[in-house]
Amino acid sequence: MGYEYLTWGDAMHQMGKWLLAMLSVAALTACGPVIETHYDYFPPANSGGMQCVAGCQEAQNQCNQYAAEATNQCRYDEERRVEREYSEAKERYDRDLLLYAASPEKFSKPTEPTKGYASYYQCDNQASQCAPNFNMCYRACGGQVSERQVCVANCE
Repeated sequence: MGYEYLTWGDAMHQMGKWLLAMLSVAALTACGPVIETHYDYFPPANSGGMQCVAGCQEAQNQCNQYAAEATNQCRYDEERRVEREYSEAKERYDRDLLLYAASPEKFSKPTEPTKGYASYYQCDNQASQCAPNFNMCYRACGGQVSERQVCVANCE
């Protein structure tokens, strides 16, 4: 019975194919329906209530504007973080490369850094309280808000 020995490169290739297959399965199972909450608004019965709603709309506009500015600032900060981390890693690499060049028997050759990617995940929920606050204000003014769940993607 003969055994087949894999080289390091072949083993890494096989593991990469296995990992790709597992990620593909995970991605396909994560494609369930996408549900959004939609709101229907029924105005207050009197003019005072309508003036109150106008104040709610102004507050919502300010909330959305603030959220957009906060999102932009968060994204900018995230991009700067990635740049800073890459710059620091590059400096360490250059320093370690000099040490390696001076004494290759004492130091291992450093791996050149790669630039990371900005993650905007934490930035994208800045406006999450604008709609609930508006709905609460709208109801306080005498209006009615009804919520309904709507499938917007991957629906059956």
